[in-house]
Amino acid sequence: MGIKKTSKSSTLKEIEHILVVGLGKSGLSCVNYLTKQIEFKKYIFEISVYDKNKTLREQKNLLKNHDIKDFFTGDIKFEFLDKKTHIFLSPGISPAEVNKFNQKFSVINDISLFLEHLSNNLNNLKVIGITGTNGKTTTCLFLEHLLIKAGHKAKASGNLGNSPLNLIDELENLEVVVIEISSFQLNPFKKNGFPGKEIDVGVFLNFTEDHLDMHLSMDDYFQSKLALLKSSKRQVINSCLQKKIPEMFNDITFIHRDEKNTENWVSEEISKKEYIICSIKNSKFIINNKDFEVSLKESKLLGGHNELNIAAAFAAFRCLDTSFSNYQDVIKSFNGAPHRIELIREINGIKFYNDSKATNAASTVAALQFFKDKNIFLIAGGDSKRLSMEPLKKYLNKNVHHLFLIGKDALVIKKLFENLNNLKISICEDLAVALNEAFDQANTGDIILLSPSCSSHDMYRNYIERGEHFNQIVRSLKN
Repeated sequence: MGIKKTSKSSTLKEIEHILVVGLGKSGLSCVNYLTKQIEFKKYIFEISVYDKNKTLREQKNLLKNHDIKDFFTGDIKFEFLDKKTHIFLSPGISPAEVNKFNQKFSVINDISLFLEHLSNNLNNLKVIGITGTNGKTTTCLFLEHLLIKAGHKAKASGNLGNSPLNLIDELENLEVVVIEISSFQLNPFKKNGFPGKEIDVGVFLNFTEDHLDMHLSMDDYFQSKLALLKSSKRQVINSCLQKKIPEMFNDITFIHRDEKNTENWVSEEISKKEYIICSIKNSKFIINNKDFEVSLKESKLLGGHNELNIAAAFAAFRCLDTSFSNYQDVIKSFNGAPHRIELIREINGIKFYNDSKATNAASTVAALQFFKDKNIFLIAGGDSKRLSMEPLKKYLNKNVHHLFLIGKDALVIKKLFENLNNLKISICEDLAVALNEAFDQANTGDIILLSPSCSSHDMYRNYIERGEHFNQIVRSLKN
């Protein structure tokens, strides 16, 4: 039984006032989009903005060319809103920050506005949404690469740094938009899914503990992720989530791994709605049935987790297009996403890898599993977001020679692991100190890995800034 969709009527026609919460990239994109709706006289409403981290002067400078009713900073209050206000929630803002308003005021965001725009303008654009605890950006960028290689006019957008609202003016030149969607963007719609245009394919990659600083509970986090599947015509999910997914979806494709050697694989045994990663004569392949088989031998994406990301991208793509066949060239020509087990430099046989995107323990475990036969000097730490670091324990015992901890929760993490045999732990003042100490101790054949398991917000604006700082330090090291 399918999900009952909400009304397609325009949200914007029903309101007189929008409060934009958060003036980051998405917030600014929202103001630009909404201003155009008013200028073109499609709708009439007023816009106010709120950002607790920006002064009123900073906000006014950012929006000096826009007609804004009010500017607010400090703690958010009911006085900022009136009866016909909708709250635009930027993706970096915790849902908990406005939860107290949810009973009186509805929440919108750049994803819901984009889908509503498509619905109101009868656009034939195909939309693929991707969510999951880890791997979203890599999967989005690989899927964009795949679509373009197959001859489709496509762009990736969303939580990877480019709001889909920025694509409004070029929709006539696009056929497919791939959107990375975070749990924060899904949370306001967890009951019924997004209003507006249905997403053509929704992809749910994986689910592990994360964002407990932002969500009320793990169940709240999971229900937020489910909102994407509720909003989608077709679903692609990791088979490990199968037992958690309610039996309400009509068209699910599963991706999973078969660890057994399948040299004598009988392809008829595989459902057409499964994409399986398997080993054939010691080489990795993704297969589904007689019509799909691709080798992973030439992939530049490192780690078993990325094999699943590639499989998910292929499964989503083939929901829209089964005529393309040159998949091998797609795998060979994709160079990967930055800050994700990215080789930055090799000095005297010591390799430096940037995995700054690893903001939870599961991501760091994936990196350690990939380097399981290497001697690792691991740099970790930051804001743990109240998440358990316990999953790291058995991997730290295997091949991590020295753990260098930085950031807000360095002492907490040290106490957790200080009794592990053969693991040296150092608390360092900052990333530069940790990196230089690791380099002083490492020898030919060793790996120096930045894979923090934590958020960067205690020391950096985001994981990108943290990763770029790591790259800068590595490139400045002398042989």
